[in-house]
Amino acid sequence: MNKQRSDTGDCRRLIEVALPIREISAESVRDKNIHHAHISHLHLWWARRPLAASRAVVFASLVPDPDDPFCPEEFRAAVERHLKTQVPAELKHYRRGREIRRDEDPYRPYDGMPDTLRNRLLMFIAKWSPESLAFEAGKRKNAAAPKELLDDRSLVKWETSDPENTQGNEVLRIARELVKVAHGGDVPTVLDPFAGGGAIPLEAGRLGCQAIANDYNPVAYLVLRATCEFPQKYGKPGKRKKLVEEFGKQVEREVQVPNILVHDFERWANWVLEWTREKIQHLYPAGKDGHPILAYLWARTAPCSNPSCQGQIPLLRSLVLCSKGSKTALTMNVDKARKEVSCGIAKGQAIKRTEGTKGQRGPAVCPYCEQTTSEADLRAAGQAGKMGERMVAVVVEGKGGKDYRPVEDADLHAVERARAVQVEVPGEYIVPEINGPAASPDAGSHRSINLELYGFTRWGQLFNHRQLVLMDHLVKGLHEAVAAMEQNLPDADYRRALATYLGLWIDRVAAFGNTFTRWRASHQKSETPFSGQSVPMMWDYPEVNPFADSSGTASTQLAYMLKVLRHEEADANTWITPRITLGSAARMSDIETGFCDYIVTDPPYGNSIAYADLSDFFYVWLKRSLAEVLPTVFQTPQTPKEEEATSHKHRRNGSQERANEFYRRLLTKSFRECRRVAKEPKLITVMFAHQSTDAWTALLSALFEAGLSPDATWPIATEMPNTALALGTASLESSVTVACRRRIVGSAASYKQVQREIEQVVQESVKRFWSYGFRGVDLVVACYGPAVGVFGKYERVEKADGTPIGIPELLELAKHAARAAIAGEFCGDNLSTLYYVWANLYGTATQAWDDARLVVQIGGDEDNAMEVARGHGIFVVEGSKCRLALLEDRADRRGLGIDQNPPHIDALHRSMLLWKEEKRKELVGYLGQRDLLEDGPFWKLAQALFEVFPRDLEDWKLINALLGERQTLRTEGKSTAYRDAQRELSFDEGGEKRS
Repeated sequence: MNKQRSDTGDCRRLIEVALPIREISAESVRDKNIHHAHISHLHLWWARRPLAASRAVVFASLVPDPDDPFCPEEFRAAVERHLKTQVPAELKHYRRGREIRRDEDPYRPYDGMPDTLRNRLLMFIAKWSPESLAFEAGKRKNAAAPKELLDDRSLVKWETSDPENTQGNEVLRIARELVKVAHGGDVPTVLDPFAGGGAIPLEAGRLGCQAIANDYNPVAYLVLRATCEFPQKYGKPGKRKKLVEEFGKQVEREVQVPNILVHDFERWANWVLEWTREKIQHLYPAGKDGHPILAYLWARTAPCSNPSCQGQIPLLRSLVLCSKGSKTALTMNVDKARKEVSCGIAKGQAIKRTEGTKGQRGPAVCPYCEQTTSEADLRAAGQAGKMGERMVAVVVEGKGGKDYRPVEDADLHAVERARAVQVEVPGEYIVPEINGPAASPDAGSHRSINLELYGFTRWGQLFNHRQLVLMDHLVKGLHEAVAAMEQNLPDADYRRALATYLGLWIDRVAAFGNTFTRWRASHQKSETPFSGQSVPMMWDYPEVNPFADSSGTASTQLAYMLKVLRHEEADANTWITPRITLGSAARMSDIETGFCDYIVTDPPYGNSIAYADLSDFFYVWLKRSLAEVLPTVFQTPQTPKEEEATSHKHRRNGSQERANEFYRRLLTKSFRECRRVAKEPKLITVMFAHQSTDAWTALLSALFEAGLSPDATWPIATEMPNTALALGTASLESSVTVACRRRIVGSAASYKQVQREIEQVVQESVKRFWSYGFRGVDLVVACYGPAVGVFGKYERVEKADGTPIGIPELLELAKHAARAAIAGEFCGDNLSTLYYVWANLYGTATQAWDDARLVVQIGGDEDNAMEVARGHGIFVVEGSKCRLALLEDRADRRGLGIDQNPPHIDALHRSMLLWKEEKRKELVGYLGQRDLLEDGPFWKLAQALFEVFPRDLEDWKLINALLGERQTLRTEGKSTAYRDAQRELSFDEGGEKRS
């Protein structure tokens, strides 16, 4: 290609060449623990991508690689100017507490790294802080705090998005300027067809792009507008009437407020709350002590299955109410004759019992007859309507924080008064395909919502009656507020925006105000049911007082939301209003062909998350709140599901095969639409967080069938240990980002040829991703992209007999290549190779037993490799978990390592045992007799375990000792062998001593 013809289309994007993965991963992990003004506190959405990862991926997709020979000179000059020669003064220092430290060249690459424009651009995206670098170099004792892992001037850092952070504002200004220069002064358009919780379009807008956000789910659609559009469009200074104090009197005056959206939302939410308070506050009376009530603690009840007992068992997971500080627990005073339990409060040393009557799994123990009632009997009781509930304690506001008291008559009378209030109970079915009247008998069970097993089939059943009274009044209060707004706010679109926030706020109240919430004793707070992307059965629960000021209450939820709106306000000169659409990603008819510069998306993950089924919890309340305000959004009885890009078998009459095929087909249509709306040269970046082979098969098949192929692959961790630069050896949770281009295929290729190419590229990828700190299944899955890149170059791949190779076989090949690459040059026996690979992947961390099967085949290709490994004691299996067996687990195995050619791991463990028992002579003899004194797999295995085991582990100390004495042991072994040889020479064949 001629240099004169170069333009941004000829130049590779940065994401196709390089990305600071470790640094982005560190901030992405931190993203999950940010609780101040994060968009996750606006409304719940499942599997929302970290903001740090989204910002990095969008930016790296937008800008060219400045080291590419076809990079536009204007962009090169802009990078050099902003990041090297003319760095703004605001970025030439960083603050540590009250101290300001000078740093004239903040984006210089790390020591030993070439000072190229590409590397400076990578440093701009994310760079380790001086504290992190000093710690890793051994020049600092303590690791940097999470908020100090990255340099303050990093683009992906959370603080960069704070509108009050002057350095962050300058970093974002540079980022927007670089994006603008990269596109010849034009504003690029970024589409996310599966926008969900809004992280990707929000960050695209933050970088100065025109974002187009689409989602099929109405709840997600409202979350997107509330996240990516309204805060930036309406969050501006303006004048509002407020009560102010003048000369000792409250008078109404028109004053300037910093953010009219924040002001108006707070005003009308409090208006609704006060309207509701006037109606139902009497249902939450104070107790005899007069202390404000924060929450009521409840336990479900079920009849004992013992026919001679049948007492009502209070189902309590634990009696502990507070596990830190002033420890507090329930007491259970049991009257066996009357089959009654009264609950009291015990503190400190007065606590005699902490275990409850029902664990999360397993039977319930009757407090009257002490017999067990099985889970099956509890389910039967629930389905028969025999499961009840009772209040067991009350959380109040004490002098030094939360306190607890027994239930009083006034508490119970208030509950009875609430039951007399007539309300509308949501009758919509939970997962209609399973529980509705038209449900197929073959639908099967649900992965994450199976409450029908306990008799809960409708959404209204997830609330006690007083909670339903509250929700009913909040909805009515919203309707009253919307009517009152017409007299105060002439802009109808703005009124709809405020109403949307009120509806989402009521959703948050519902999330903390149902009978499937959890009381967390360690933090003394309520938690929603949705932490695990499911609605699990809950035996006991807290009912918060909605009018209190504490965890889970209406005022607390409002405060969280207001912080998000303040944080996401934007300068009108830098923010471009996004287009947010509601519809299927497979039919984006509102977007013109070739309109979008880039597509960056995070598609649904097969059947791992039931987005629509879970969001029905919120939809039933949003529809009651907002159907008249937003009628086009709420046209269906529940969230639409027919074109949701998931593979849930309950929607396909229980057939997982048909569900997988539907998912693949819809993904293919969606990616074809992406190709249609994308400009040449069509860069489509896909973030995918799934380890299932079926889900990856569907994704890759869809990409191929849509005419796309992975061009670059980047794993980004969202879970990792505290170490900054090295992510450790525990299994990570990561998403894999694949940058795709139009698939250009050549002729057919043979399986052997492609196998060789894949093995080579996977081996290189393992080394690279290993250096980034990825381990376990994540390391293997990260190799899928590079392997598919090889596969995608050919029209088809065939075996010698002409049989075509498909995606499943390709992924299996990638797995084997990755495991073989991890094994490296270790040429030991199968069991020792397995031990070596497992130690390198996971160290001593506990893993799911089922997940272990992905790795175990390295120990042998036979079908029973897992049983062989377990039979040799390689793993310690504890329920559904397993870990690597250590010396203490294997020391008592009969005949461990005594064979003449034992597996190397057995020989190593026997050697460690002999050293531990201080039997040096026997150790030298043992190693010599089995030819283990010289270099070889035995010592390579020891070295590998030395590097990955924790330093405080006994096995590490013993291996360290063996490695330290290796040369001495070898010398002693040679001397022993020489003496033995001389002794043999001194006797004749008949055993007589020679003269």
